[in-house]
Amino acid sequence: MTQSDEYENAVNWLYDLQYFGMKLGLDNTRTLLAELGNPHEKLKTVHVAGTNGKGSVCAILTSILMDAGLKVGTYTSPHLSDFGERICIDNIPMKRPDVLRSVAQIKPRVQALAEIGVQCTFFETTTCMAFRNFARRKVDIAVIEVGMGGRLDSTNVIVPEVSVITNISREHTQHLGETLAEIAGEKAGIIKKGVPTVSAVPEPEPAAVIAEKARKAGSKLHLVHELCQVKTRSQGILGSELSVKTEKHDYGSIRTNLPGTHQATNAATSAVTAEILMDRGIPISFNNIAAGISSARWAARLQLVRRRPDVILDATHNPGGAETLAAFLRTHYSEKPPVLVLAMLEDKEVGPVVKLLEPLASRSIVSQSAYHRRMKAQDLASRFSRSPEVLDSLGSAIDRGIRIAGESGTLLITGSIYSAAEAIEHLNRLRLHEMVSILSGFHGTGAYPGKDPDSAGPPPPGSQDPFRVLISTILSQRTRDENTHMAAEALFSKYRTPAELAAADPRLVEQLIRKAGFYRQKAETVITVSKILRDRHGSAVPKTLDGLTALPGVGRKTANCVLSYGFGIPAIAVDTHVHRICNLSGLVTTANPDDTEAVLSRIVPKDLWHDINRLLVRHGQSVCSPIKPKCGACPISHLCDFGIYSQL
Repeated sequence: MTQSDEYENAVNWLYDLQYFGMKLGLDNTRTLLAELGNPHEKLKTVHVAGTNGKGSVCAILTSILMDAGLKVGTYTSPHLSDFGERICIDNIPMKRPDVLRSVAQIKPRVQALAEIGVQCTFFETTTCMAFRNFARRKVDIAVIEVGMGGRLDSTNVIVPEVSVITNISREHTQHLGETLAEIAGEKAGIIKKGVPTVSAVPEPEPAAVIAEKARKAGSKLHLVHELCQVKTRSQGILGSELSVKTEKHDYGSIRTNLPGTHQATNAATSAVTAEILMDRGIPISFNNIAAGISSARWAARLQLVRRRPDVILDATHNPGGAETLAAFLRTHYSEKPPVLVLAMLEDKEVGPVVKLLEPLASRSIVSQSAYHRRMKAQDLASRFSRSPEVLDSLGSAIDRGIRIAGESGTLLITGSIYSAAEAIEHLNRLRLHEMVSILSGFHGTGAYPGKDPDSAGPPPPGSQDPFRVLISTILSQRTRDENTHMAAEALFSKYRTPAELAAADPRLVEQLIRKAGFYRQKAETVITVSKILRDRHGSAVPKTLDGLTALPGVGRKTANCVLSYGFGIPAIAVDTHVHRICNLSGLVTTANPDDTEAVLSRIVPKDLWHDINRLLVRHGQSVCSPIKPKCGACPISHLCDFGIYSQL
């Protein structure tokens, strides 16, 4: 069984816990946490509840704390593309091997508890996984988003530094109550004795409930609208310029990447919360607060994911969110309404969402996600006053919407977080093919080991001698392509086989490869590798990733170059250029090239694997440079997250 299969089995085991339903209460969580050594008690935390906006506030607070140099855990739900996104440290999702290890450690405890009648649910288990991971990784502070409600939510076992309630509107009425006051009572359940509370709830009825709960708990209540003056000076589809002033500090003008006027309140809420954390000894400054508000990002919330046409992705799924989205559309798209692709869940208040959005679209396409709680497309279509186009496949609906919008139009995809996740997967496939096609024409040639960078066309996969690829790629480390080419040509003019190079005079090898730089170190490496190939492999180059990476000086990038160029085996060779560009573009969120390779191997179609390395390396050398990317000269900036938002 591959590690990928093991991971899928582990995550599916977690998902299977959903069959035990949603259990409101803290007993199971406390019992499981006790089995794990109560990791939550070792953490400093911020607890964020609310109907809408809590994800954005979590993102801004994480950004503020990270700007201060703190190691920050963030627990949010649900995820978009991969389970690990729920449990982030410094905005890097939990890696699959770590998820696999965590499930292996927690699964026996969950099963043992089930045998004595304590059946933990999916959310209870993942919450405990998050606390355990944050404690094990020794984060300085963790930002914890409530799953649903607050009082009986699994996350409510913590005693945070500050509790935050963003807003109150109707949601999950079967669990939280029918009125705003009842819902406010549930969300106010996160208020703890002696722990300060921040509330951004403006409506008198729910605000009164929160105030009374804070009074009874002896929690000092900080009302955002009283403590912070925030105004939207200007706004666009890529973000807003805000003026923010609290009782403690005038932040002046702050540019935020989060579009929509509602983000002004989220920014104010985050500023007030961060100042309370300052008072409680968390080492952050006013400058950190301003920088954190400015740099925060939150995927699938009025996110412009590409241009030509503009494609906006939003996870709106309830009336409150739809009102916010409608206000955004009226402001920016009243003269040129977007094409709407809508796919929702069957347990949501669909009617008000359709009523708000349908009049603001030029055309409507109704579809459905693959999620088991999806609303069937035909049922959703029946809620429209005009007959929308119906396509059961969300991917087909997106393709259709892009064609209708044309290069100068706009496509809006919304309805649920699950629809957004499926849309991201489909849109990534589209833009990867488009990126490779454009870059192939733009660069003509690509970077590939040991070849003249000016030679015409890329070599076909498997067309080069594996030994030459191996040695050339080792020589290419920390040097330019033309220098690698000259060094490789000089070296292979004298030594053509592993046996010949293994017996070479190191001083002569150093002279031959001097153009490659670091020639003494590289000469020693290539001679040592050649000896191993001669003595252990019969002068053959290993044909597996593990066999190649066992050689000294051979990492995954070098090994994958050999597999792809030397053997014609699909492989993605990720160097620093590929790693950086894929993170800038938003294709991945990873900490190092090896992690980037792992993600790319899942999301990049195999027919593009060979091209990804050669084209992105060339692009990183000539256009998307590490110091100052030349977005104005980039032919794929309309497909790149950094390129799109560099226009701010």
